[in-house]
Amino acid sequence: MVSKTDYDKLRIKLTAVDRKILESNKVIVDAIALFMGPYCEVALHSLEHPERAVTKIANRHHTNREVGSALTDHGIQLLLEYMEDKKQHTSCYTTMSATGEPMRSVFTVITNNGKPIGLLGINFNMNVPLSEFISTFSLFNNCNQPTSEDAPQGTTNSIEELVRNAVSDVVHQISTDASIPNHAKNKYIVFGLHENGIFDIKGSVVLVAKELHLSKFTVYSYIRVLKEKTSREGTSTDINTDKSR
Repeated sequence: MVSKTDYDKLRIKLTAVDRKILESNKVIVDAIALFMGPYCEVALHSLEHPERAVTKIANRHHTNREVGSALTDHGIQLLLEYMEDKKQHTSCYTTMSATGEPMRSVFTVITNNGKPIGLLGINFNMNVPLSEFISTFSLFNNCNQPTSEDAPQGTTNSIEELVRNAVSDVVHQISTDASIPNHAKNKYIVFGLHENGIFDIKGSVVLVAKELHLSKFTVYSYIRVLKEKTSREGTSTDINTDKSR
């Protein structure tokens, strides 16, 4: 149980340089969240007011914490240990999301010449579906989705953005390939998306159909054609070959 005494032990009078250091870490919060995807929550804390320490948070829907939230018990313990021996006690541990899902978490103390001034916390929701985890690190995920500390980012929105980006990339690749007839371009766009695992994501067929202005049944038919061809040949279909069909 956190007490006012614990907060008082951690409270630091920040200098102008301290504030600049903490401010510079805000871009790191967004960068980590963008790189790791919507299942990763990242929070920046200031020790100026430990009872409302969070100054920046991305993907906050995992814990429902927000700007102005207090330090967690684990964060307080880590900081007290640092103040005692001036050593970073960085180690991963397991915690729970607001909905009871397991999260792998880590904290690191932010310092200025050895003086603790803040804390960076990373929580990764371990219930992420494997297909979505893989898609996050796909070459077709451009990492250009903004994160917000003011409003939760639902998984649905992040998946729509992922599919939109993937479609955009493959459309550009196919549309600039003069060897593919115009009447076949949509088919090969679907082939390309299939090869990149987009259709492993639940609901992606409907999203792709919307982006390409096709019916979902047309998308399914293209996928079926690809699977039948792959089954016959015993290998994956390269969208850069057999373009005349």
